[in-house]
Amino acid sequence: MTDPTVRGKTRAFLAIALTCVLLTVGCSQNGADVDSTLTQEQAQARSVEVLGRSLSVLPAGTRLDLENPTFPQSRLPRGGFAPCYDDNTIDYGPHRFDVGYWVVGDGAHRDNLAVLVDSWGEWGWTVEDESKDGGKRASATTPDGYRLFAELGTPEFLSLGGSSPCFEIEAGHTPPRAVAPWVIEQR
Repeated sequence: MTDPTVRGKTRAFLAIALTCVLLTVGCSQNGADVDSTLTQEQAQARSVEVLGRSLSVLPAGTRLDLENPTFPQSRLPRGGFAPCYDDNTIDYGPHRFDVGYWVVGDGAHRDNLAVLVDSWGEWGWTVEDESKDGGKRASATTPDGYRLFAELGTPEFLSLGGSSPCFEIEAGHTPPRAVAPWVIEQR
């Protein structure tokens, strides 16, 4: 049996690693075009939609969950709006919606990552695959600018997250606090 202190540190590390990935994906949009027709509601809804489409190709019974039942202390934030700037300290200007989940299901995490990469490519999404030869990451961008990323942690638990394109908000206003669903189930 593993020492509880080591398990706790591992869980904390997994949650921190996924949060860093979310921030990295979002920050990579610095200088990106701003979609002047996109609303915050559309950004949030479409982000959840592309995650659901990705989930649909995984084995039956797989779900996206903010909490990993094996590591309940690794609960992820419920998503939200963030500035489209590298330092993430400016609360005005273009924003994006970010959210990340644990992939909970059959435990074949590396195989599920490969299925995601193949499906994203078949759908015509631009794929960056670093999962070959033991790598642990892959990302995709939809034609309408939504970014998805999947990453294997240590141990090999799979996380899947997404980020909307940047969109304008009214000068002097920040987007309201937004949250994504706790769980996304297959349809």
